[in-house]
Amino acid sequence: MAEMFLQISVSLDGYIEDPNGDIEWMTSDTSLAGDTKDASPDLIEQARLMNTLPKYVLTSGNERTGWANAHAIRADDVPGLKRKAKGPIAAFAGAGAQSLLARGMVDEIRLIQYPILLGAGTPLFADDGVRRRLTLIGSETFESGATLQRYRFTS
Repeated sequence: MAEMFLQISVSLDGYIEDPNGDIEWMTSDTSLAGDTKDASPDLIEQARLMNTLPKYVLTSGNERTGWANAHAIRADDVPGLKRKAKGPIAAFAGAGAQSLLARGMVDEIRLIQYPILLGAGTPLFADDGVRRRLTLIGSETFESGATLQRYRFTS
């Protein structure tokens, strides 16, 4: 069965969008873009993969992604997708990330955490009282102060 990683941007206080549903608070940082001369070799490779490999965007509606080789899916589609996939699956989700996490479908979380406190908004993690252990497997800091943190779920 293929593994799935969830990549998502989040504020320092754990919100994926502000109270108005806006995400404009995410800062522009050329070192976060894999197609600039300032990007690290890892980010350049990640950008190449993101533009060539199949991508799955979690949605609850009939949205179109407009992104090369991206497919809108629902949480109920994920188990079948994991059984059929021949390699790792990248999930890019907004509030739908909670659904994947609650169902135990995510093997790795890749957080791009921005140095901003929103104070309110849509939280990334549900307040469901369930404890989930994670192990940090990598981190990287960018010029803007944003960090990429990679975590794997552990038993």
